[in-house]
Amino acid sequence: LVEPIRLIKELRAIKKWKDPAGNWVFDFGVNVAGVPRIEVNLPKGTHLKMRMGEILNEDGSIDFSTTGVFATGGIQTDEYICAGDGVETWNPRFSYHGYRYLELSGLKSEPNLDCVKTIVVHSNVQQRGEFECSNKQINTLHELAIRTMLSNTHGLPTDCPHRERCGWLGDAHTVAPFESYNFDLNNFWNKYLQDVHSTSSNYEKKTLYQKLYNTAFYFAEKKSGIPYMISPGKRLCGVASPDWGTAVVQLPWFTYLFYGDDEPLRIYYDEMKQWVEHVEQLSMNDTLPRKHIVPYGLGDWCPPGGNETIDCPIALSSTAFHYFDVSIMEKVANLLKKTEDVYYFNSLKKSIYTAFVAEFYDMKNKTFGSQTADAMALDFGLVPAGDEKAVSDAIVRNMKEKYDGFMHTGIFGLGRIGQALSRFGNSKMAWDMFTKTGENSFAYMWTDADATSLWEILPVNGKSKEMCLAGSSLNHPMQGGYDTWFYEDIAGIRVDESGAGFKVVRLEPTMASYLEWASASVYSGYGKTVSDWFWKNDQFIWKIELPANTSGLVALPNGRQVEINGIDFSKETFPLVEKREKSNLYCFLSGEYTIVIK
Repeated sequence: LVEPIRLIKELRAIKKWKDPAGNWVFDFGVNVAGVPRIEVNLPKGTHLKMRMGEILNEDGSIDFSTTGVFATGGIQTDEYICAGDGVETWNPRFSYHGYRYLELSGLKSEPNLDCVKTIVVHSNVQQRGEFECSNKQINTLHELAIRTMLSNTHGLPTDCPHRERCGWLGDAHTVAPFESYNFDLNNFWNKYLQDVHSTSSNYEKKTLYQKLYNTAFYFAEKKSGIPYMISPGKRLCGVASPDWGTAVVQLPWFTYLFYGDDEPLRIYYDEMKQWVEHVEQLSMNDTLPRKHIVPYGLGDWCPPGGNETIDCPIALSSTAFHYFDVSIMEKVANLLKKTEDVYYFNSLKKSIYTAFVAEFYDMKNKTFGSQTADAMALDFGLVPAGDEKAVSDAIVRNMKEKYDGFMHTGIFGLGRIGQALSRFGNSKMAWDMFTKTGENSFAYMWTDADATSLWEILPVNGKSKEMCLAGSSLNHPMQGGYDTWFYEDIAGIRVDESGAGFKVVRLEPTMASYLEWASASVYSGYGKTVSDWFWKNDQFIWKIELPANTSGLVALPNGRQVEINGIDFSKETFPLVEKREKSNLYCFLSGEYTIVIK
């Protein structure tokens, strides 16, 4: 059973004022999904009207444009007629809104600040992860990602809490890792997978397919089991493009990886396999067919300059997802002991890899051509062996030469660029990117755009701010994928597929040189896993907790003096798991450890 949607917590307005039309405007300080709660003592028949929005006009009135008025034709509105029998407390029960500001009309005198509050509303999912570090800017980014995610957790992963409230598949697979570090979403994802299954079950002889950029389409047969762009709902936006429909494969895998739940793999295996075969067939449907290269998709959605500035070719990102899907299917077939399928997927994976490198890799310059392209290739294992560091270096060059030392990615790249830098010798560039200020920085979101949630196009500079304020949503969790890197590379807790559900955890901070301290923990079915490190007197002190029946793959630097629980590491017997140039991985059994690296 999926967690119920509940009234979670109360927000008090931080200030109020009267707008030019005589309405009272309340500012609740942050942009959330919620409902207003009024507490008034007014004469019978007093008609109160509340309208909600995310931003203000210059005159102090609310600008409703970002809540989708152009599409819905309506402003988020609640109305209440007073009974006049004393103090009355009321909030709507069957709706919620996305807003920071509330306009109250119908009063004859000035209201007190507490006559209307906002009650935050979302599915009552339980927090499982905590993260914090010594850098205030990174903590703010984490806070924005969590607030935006919860604003869009209402029985399904929505894209925004007002204009659409749709379960877009592309958004879902993009946010699943970071959301699963922070909250126990096993029931939530299982419910959504059932939504995808039921929505996709019908057969259509001829229906709309997404071709390119959500602006070019074609018509073809849709077989039962092939998903739509959105699940569930009447508004489906056509058959899923390769880069959105990949959720059919990714979400069951992530549910297994983060929660140890293999039931979705068993239930949806046939549909996962059908999806891979469908996408493989698409590679032959183009006017210039290139076997294993997938030509269709929406692409690296919503980079800072808008979709017209996507610089990762759609064929590259769609083919990369196809390779990732096939890689997952090989693992799933192995888990489920489907021997013939293991061979099939292994062979297909090798063929896609060969075609991908031949089509997109610049051997001379060691790049796939853009930040997102290089980050996806590194994440999925599509970089020729030995070139990983050079491809990461290419991201650095691109950032410095073209984008003022900052990222230029949409949602596919943003969740991968931190890892692509810090895991391949470019942690300094990752640090510079996440802590940069001014124009072309994450900090611009709150210093210049007053953002308290993640916008549909992140306002990281003047142009992106202007674009988003032209009517895009200011509450879009698809941009929060970077939060995974905070857990995995700053704190150093990474779920490992050798022991799904946090039975085996990789512990490897890659950013320890740039912060004074970092701390993260994740609860799983086994208990609480902790990675907590800080610097003291030029010593790196790292506290690890591994609950019973789990183990950790712990990265320790070569050539350094290391003590574990006060004992010289050379005298300890931790099995070597992987020998590497700069650090080795060792197996630690469940327990509490204090590691001192001098």
